[in-house]
Amino acid sequence: MSGTSRSVVIAAPALALVLAGCPGPCDPAWEVELHGEGGALLAGWGRAADDAWFVGGGLGAGPARIVRWTGHPADVASALGVDRPETLWWAWGAPDGTLWMVGERGLVLRGPADGSAPFTVVPLPAPTQATLYGVWGRAGDDVWIVGGEADQAVDEDDDLVLHWDGVSLARVELPARGAALFKVWGAPDADELWVSGEDGVLWQRAGGAWIDRALPTPASILTVHGCAADEVYAVGGRHVWAWDGVAWTEVSDLPGFALATGVACGDDEVLVVGAQGLRLRKDRRTGVWHDDQLAPWLDGELHGAWAAPGGELLAVGGDYLLPAPVRRGLVVRRGCP
Repeated sequence: MSGTSRSVVIAAPALALVLAGCPGPCDPAWEVELHGEGGALLAGWGRAADDAWFVGGGLGAGPARIVRWTGHPADVASALGVDRPETLWWAWGAPDGTLWMVGERGLVLRGPADGSAPFTVVPLPAPTQATLYGVWGRAGDDVWIVGGEADQAVDEDDDLVLHWDGVSLARVELPARGAALFKVWGAPDADELWVSGEDGVLWQRAGGAWIDRALPTPASILTVHGCAADEVYAVGGRHVWAWDGVAWTEVSDLPGFALATGVACGDDEVLVVGAQGLRLRKDRRTGVWHDDQLAPWLDGELHGAWAAPGGELLAVGGDYLLPAPVRRGLVVRRGCP
């Protein structure tokens, strides 16, 4: 670059693109951002495309893993005081700036979502060996956590639902189904929750009451997530279901499929991820599903999906189906190069 200085005038549309983080119109593409040792990654949550967290671990055979994403990955578990043997299965950030992480053997962690201080363990109302698979809330004093023992048997700690009221966690009684519960989600502007679990379990909590919305499938409903109260998605096995505010319907026009594990709803797209690098995108404007499984082909499985504000899509996973200690983490991103 020469030493001669020049003033540059940027037209308004181009300036908007620069401020959005993209130097000009681009064709979004999938890129592998992380693929290496340290433990599989199972879930992600963030406040922006360059401000996110991914969690995981060795699945019963290694330490908890926390990856801070600021446009590139960095392992930060030790820096946050999280030197734990339990794998973390889910992360969610409350509007008050608190980040929640949950995992094996009833582990619940909370701390500032900017990573400015160590995380602390939140006491449970009673000890449990169950895995806590999901966490979500509407506010800092209204957080829901679900879990159980995913062994296809009836266990004491199945049907496990915990609620945080801003002071402590308490167990919430759920009609017994003897099923591990995997995820919880609710529309921020609606007084309801969705909880998914083993053997087609789907609970809707509305008006303080639990409504059984179980699906006619032996498949576990691994993730439930939505865009609004009348647009919710659930995935499990080789299935995707959609809730329109009245009933659940199986999506039948999918372009390709493998075992589905995660789903996330963004402003413009819905992303379904799973085994063998499964990535299915639904254009919410047209309703058309796109198959990205080969774009590019991934050496690893995907488990969790997250849609960043602004349109970027991220998916995490790794070798979580392989026996320990061969477990690498994987992060892929779809956005501007």
